Amino acid sequence: MTTAPILLLIEPSSFVRSYLHEWLENVLTNYRILVTENGYDALRLAVQEKPTHILIETYLPDAPGFEVLQQIRKTLPAARIIATHWYESRSYLERVRSAGADEFIAKERLHAELLPLLKELDVL
Repeated sequence: MTTAPILLLIEPSSFVRSYLHEWLENVLTNYRILVTENGYDALRLAVQEKPTHILIETYLPDAPGFEVLQQIRKTLPAARIIATHWYESRSYLERVRSAGADEFIAKERLHAELLPLLKELDVL
């Protein structure tokens, strides 16, 4: 018996989290989708569940998002991590990548770019 791959969604905004969770469940029917709103739960879930893919908002209410990202990368070196945030600049992208993200999508482009990126990462 094979277990379903897991995608961990880390998003503090209840509206965005709810929307993305529903959308991801409809698109990634072969995945288990885990959802949390904060960094400490994200770290706990990363250790316990070992997700293969992670979508993380870099601004978290309870912990520095970049530190959470670094810890997840250390814990799950093979996981594919997509970071997201409203702010985007060259220096921000460099910071996201140096913290351990494989990819970055600005929130305003998330709906348009997430599906093609998931296809590129062989998630679909």
